[in-house]
Formats: sequence, C-alpha cells, structure tokens
Amino acid sequence: MLPERCGVIEGFYGRPWSWSERHAMLDFMHEVGFNAYIYAPKNDPIHRNRWQEPYTAAEWAAFGRLAAHACAQGMAFIFGLSALALRYSDAAHLALLQTKLRGAQAQGIRSFALLLDDLPSHFENSGDLALFPDLARAQAWLANTLLQDIGPGGELYFCPTEYHGGGNSAYLWALGSVLDLRVQVLWTGPEVCSRTLCAADLRGVTDALRRVPVIWDNFPVNDLDMQPDLHIAPLTGRTPDLLTATGGYFAAPGPLAAASRVALRTTAAYLHDPQGYDPAEAFQNSVRASTTTPEEAAALAFLADLARRTPLIAADQILHHALWPAIDAFWAARGGPPHQAGPELSGRPLPQPVAPDEVPLRDLVHAVERHAETLAHLSDLALRADLAPWTAKLAGWGRVLKYALEALDHPQDVRAREAVLEELLAVRANFHWVGGDTFDAFARRCIWAADILAAVKPA
Repeated sequence: MLPERCGVIEGFYGRPWSWSERHAMLDFMHEVGFNAYIYAPKNDPIHRNRWQEPYTAAEWAAFGRLAAHACAQGMAFIFGLSALALRYSDAAHLALLQTKLRGAQAQGIRSFALLLDDLPSHFENSGDLALFPDLARAQAWLANTLLQDIGPGGELYFCPTEYHGGGNSAYLWALGSVLDLRVQVLWTGPEVCSRTLCAADLRGVTDALRRVPVIWDNFPVNDLDMQPDLHIAPLTGRTPDLLTATGGYFAAPGPLAAASRVALRTTAAYLHDPQGYDPAEAFQNSVRASTTTPEEAAALAFLADLARRTPLIAADQILHHALWPAIDAFWAARGGPPHQAGPELSGRPLPQPVAPDEVPLRDLVHAVERHAETLAHLSDLALRADLAPWTAKLAGWGRVLKYALEALDHPQDVRAREAVLEELLAVRANFHWVGGDTFDAFARRCIWAADILAAVKPA
C-alpha cells in the first residue's frame, strides 16, 4: 500500500527541468501511482539564490498550469519556498516570503515546502541572535508563521538545515519542541544519500522531532559530483518496515528527467509492495516499460549493468558487472593474462572457474556495438538524449575492444597497438562512467600480449 504522500521532489542542483519535462513527469507519476510533486530546484534562482525577487507573470501562469495538471491527475502540487541569507529578525524578509506564498495561492496551490537544507548551521547576522535563542527555534517560528498563512486545508513540509544523521542532536530536539505538529519534516536518513534505510534508522529523529519524518530519498539523483553516474539501477537497501515509520516518501531524481524514470519505476514498485519487492524483477519490468522493443530493453539493461555506480552500491561492488566471465575465459584460452601488465583491477569480482574460450569475448565486441547503436536510436527521444553521453562512452569502449583484438591478432603491426592507445585517450576524455577501467585494463593487456608475440621470432 502506498504512503498517504509519496512522489517526486525536483530538488537537485543543476539545470532545472523544463516545463514540458515537468508535465511529462506528472503523467509518469500518475502512471506509476505517485501522488505528490515538490517543486524545489536548487538552480532556479528565484526559488533560492535570489528568492527576494518575484516570479514573472508568465512564470506564475506556468506554475498554475502545472498545479492544475497535478490536480487533474489526483496529485498534490507542493510549492517550495527557500531563502539564502534569510534574516529571521527582519520583518521585510518575512513579508517577501509571504508574498511569494500568496502568489502561489493565487494559482490554486495549497501545499508548500519550506526548504532550509544546505544552509549555514548558525545565524548569519546579530539581529537574529538577539531575537532567538538558537537557529532551530528561529526556523520553527518561521515554519509556524507560514503554516498560519497557508490556512486550513493546506499543508507544509519542512526540510531542516540538519536533514540527515542519527537524529539525536540538540538542534533537532529544539526544533521538535516548538515546531507545530502539523508541519511534516523531511529527512534523508543516516546519510545525504543513504545506502540503506530501515525503521530503526528513524527512531532517533522521530523522538527528537516528536513526529515521524517524511523520507526524502536521494536516489536516483545524480547532481554535483555524481554527474558522471547514470543512476538508472533499481532501488535497493530499503527494508519493508521503513514505510511503517514514515509520514511519506519522496524520491529525488536528477537533472535527467527521462532517464530518472527508469529507476523511479522501481521505487514505485517498492512503495506498492515493500514486502514482495524484488529489485532485479522490478528493474526488468522497468526497462521493458521504458522501451518499445526487446532489443531496446536489452540494450538499456546492458548499459545499466555497466553504468552501475550509484550511492546504493558499495565501492567494492561497482565493478561487479556481468562481463567478467567472458574476459576471464578469453585470457584462460591464452594461458592467462600477461603478467607484465600488472595486477588485476582492484574491486573486480574474484575470478571464477571458466572454460578457456575466446569466442564469448569476441562476441561481446559485437554486442557492445549493437547495444550502443540501439541506444543511439531509441524510440523515446527524451530518454535517448539523456543517455547520449553514456551511449557514446559505451560505443567508445566497443571501438577500444575492437582495436585491441585487432592489435592482438596482428602482433607485427605496431601501428595497430598505437591506435589502441590513441582510442583509449579519446574515450577516456568522456568522463561518464561506464564499466570503470574494465575495458582500459583489457585493452592494455592486449597490447602487452601483442608485444610479447611480436618479440617471438618465427621459426
């Protein structure tokens, strides 16, 4: 059963979604059963950095259309309010926030979120320090004041400045002691991007806040230093009991709205049936729903396996893709990889017994090329565009594999080995993460093996 409030928060850093992307997201959310959307993109300057400036009439009209679309789909549209360098003791600052709130109300919006995350954990001016005993009580005063302005029938979510951790801090206890119990507090769990989440993780913050928190799950977001990572893998690490300890659940996608939906489908599957949720099954269902042909689904799943690095996967697991048996069988057929090339890649899965055979790896070259070509011509144009940098990286690795095998098959051709190194440099210039150093290491081993063969004089 879905939580009373579950959905998506557009709260990432980077290029905000376009209005058309937001409308498409609402349609997707309706399809998978989400029922709430929070507008809070960090890089909308009028939302956050330059919050004291008003939205234009055209922007307010766009908000009104988006809110009406959400309402027509049976979803809550939650309008985010934020403020850098807010002076809590300044009546003019409060008035500006209230004006923005009334502007949203004029568009039929009744639900709001006050987002004070990623702000300084101390007062920034002496006037606030003179009026309030601490930051928590100042923020609670602000939230309580805005809640009164929202009025009956509305709702207010609040993301505090401390929004992750153990939950047992003086700030959170002070906040919980004075914050109106009708205000729902957003919380990301033990970490900003929590690898695991369970009911026990929320006990401390629940006690401190005197209410169950609403989960802000920072997955599949891929902003800031996570931009090279695709994050279309399935949701993992969320226990069935988590939803019994929360007041709602919001997933946080990243700037790639279409690509984010691949992972969001698995989040929806978890929320619908946390007891029976199977990440692998949910992911297979998602790739089929996200594509139009079996070939497209296979290509998307292939890319996801290689572009697997996410905060939900331990660092020592990110190279555990499905291609290692073919690589190991290839070298087994040649008596093992050349020792001159150095040790195995750190973090790769332990080699398993394989039958010596070069064919699976040589077939893999064609599979990489085929999947990259399929992804480059996906029927879903938005998904195609979002995946393009990772598709290009996959295609590049396909060329590296092809050139490396050609160099190994023609060891007397010095230029063939040089071509491999040149291609490696070109492909590595694309920083989007696909397979890590898997293909680089394989190609360099091929060069070493070719060098060795070239040095052997014919009988």
